[in-house]
Amino acid sequence: MPSTVDTIPFQAETKELLHLVIHSLYTHKEIFLRELISNASDALDKLRVEGLTRSELLEGAGELGIHLATDPEAKLLFVIDNGIGMSRDEVIENVGTIARSGTKRFLDALKEAKKGPQAPELIGQFGVGFYSAFMVAEEVTLETRKAGEEKGTRWISQGQGEYTVEEIDKPTNGTTITLRLKDPEGEDGQDFTQEWVLREIVKRYSDFIEYPIAMEVGSGDDKKVEVLNSRKPLWSRPKAEIEASEYNEFYKHVSRDWNDPLETIHLRVEGTAEYTALLYLPKKRPMDFFDPQQAKSKIQLYVKRVFIMGDCDELLPGWMRFVRGVVDSSDLPLNISRETLQHNRQMGQIKKRLTKKVIDVLGDLLAKRREDYLEFWKSFGPVLKEGIYFEDEHRDSVAKLALFASSKGEDLRGLAEYVEEMPVKQKEIYVLVAPDLETARRSPLLEAFAARNYEVLLLTDPVDDFVLQRLTEFQGKTIRQIEKGDVELDDADDKAERDEKEKELEPVLEAVRKELADKVEEVRFSKRLTTSPACLVSSDGELSSQMRRFLRDTGQSEPAKKRILELNAKHPLVAKMQTMSKDDFGRFAKVCELLWGQALLQEGSQPEDTQRFATLLTELLLEG
Repeated sequence: MPSTVDTIPFQAETKELLHLVIHSLYTHKEIFLRELISNASDALDKLRVEGLTRSELLEGAGELGIHLATDPEAKLLFVIDNGIGMSRDEVIENVGTIARSGTKRFLDALKEAKKGPQAPELIGQFGVGFYSAFMVAEEVTLETRKAGEEKGTRWISQGQGEYTVEEIDKPTNGTTITLRLKDPEGEDGQDFTQEWVLREIVKRYSDFIEYPIAMEVGSGDDKKVEVLNSRKPLWSRPKAEIEASEYNEFYKHVSRDWNDPLETIHLRVEGTAEYTALLYLPKKRPMDFFDPQQAKSKIQLYVKRVFIMGDCDELLPGWMRFVRGVVDSSDLPLNISRETLQHNRQMGQIKKRLTKKVIDVLGDLLAKRREDYLEFWKSFGPVLKEGIYFEDEHRDSVAKLALFASSKGEDLRGLAEYVEEMPVKQKEIYVLVAPDLETARRSPLLEAFAARNYEVLLLTDPVDDFVLQRLTEFQGKTIRQIEKGDVELDDADDKAERDEKEKELEPVLEAVRKELADKVEEVRFSKRLTTSPACLVSSDGELSSQMRRFLRDTGQSEPAKKRILELNAKHPLVAKMQTMSKDDFGRFAKVCELLWGQALLQEGSQPEDTQRFATLLTELLLEG
């Protein structure tokens, strides 16, 4: 009985992506072969790992590898592997659909980037490199059989609105991709059925692939099968013998990034734990970097050059998930499992050494290549700050890598720079947590610090509140959040003058306390205001306004804790309110409520009842 052929339309996002890939994404079309070979290599890795626990999958498989074949007359190119293969459902999920969260964001980024040089970097990061085949092919046929299953699946598409799927008899597991090629374009168009063209592409992009990439070469009686790649793992070669271009190509292979890396770390360690590591720091953040499903290590583990697993969480801490690369151990057993890794002493030693090495390299970048580090920080700064929270052993070292906006200018500042330039009288490191930089810069809480030429670091990342739970001091200096607790900045003479003024205005303080008793915890005179009449602060240990906003935005309940309203005893409005509280209490009550609402607005929050706030403001304007 012939099998049923199902015709299935591409989802809208896939159709749009295909159009972008085919018509506007790539400059160098030969990249399609790198993508298909990388996918084949992944399939071979998966089969080998599965075979560690299911040996029957490898029975009769022969040598795992990739084979290229051509039919120049028919304009056909074949990419064949004997890897894990796919089931029918997996074909539809992995090839017919972009089964990823963030697809819409990815497409928006593609549209934005397609006019510029950064466009090609995007596609590999989303695991959709298979579609690059349609740049050079009029039609793509994929025939596959999953290891352990009896039947195979054939998928065919012209890269337009639909594809077909049918069940087939396939004698072996693995995948065969057949490309019916377009005619070469332009005078320099490449014919991808030509031996020398394929040989050059494999050498340039895939020479380091561990599995043999074989092709039948020559003609007539001289025909023979030749392996096109050297197969020697890049990390096993001496650094002196490796060109920068080779390092860069290997990075693109393990990361699916189209940019060159920012920095390469290649080290060989001997002793109680012998291993080689080839790690990379990326220049830019992948599009799906903050996808919760992607929040894990991207380091591949090899044992004696045999691939064991990808995304090995035990090699680096979670906050270093931006690092890409491989670690090859000489000591671990080939059949080691994830459960065993968690309790393996050697893995702990490797993790400790690699973590310190990455921190040291980042420190060198900050000290010697600040512009490059600034670009890195823009992409990965929030994740590095996670390291301050989670790292006990290296917290101070990671804190030295952190950069913050400053009240004194546009340049980002490090904590070490801040401490080095502190005035002699200044005893603490001052920071302000705010929802965004604009709100921070206009905060009245900065006034007294600016008057004394004290710098304040402006913390606006959502993660900053968590960081400050662990980062309470730096180089012996207490880190003080200026929006919390009491702050003492005056010297003895200024304090005496302030005390006298506050004593004179004590009645208005008591009157405001009574009027706003249901809205604030306390009303007191401020030591941090010079020009604004009032501000809101929190008690030491209380949640900041930013944390409260985060809880609200994420649907979580916030603790029912009132704030502290501080009044500026030197502001003329406060003196006028004292008179008003005696002569015109109705207006005084309105001013108190408006003053509280104004303080909320200045910190980036909203009055509880914006309509009432507007009505009170209108009434006072009319009375005025």
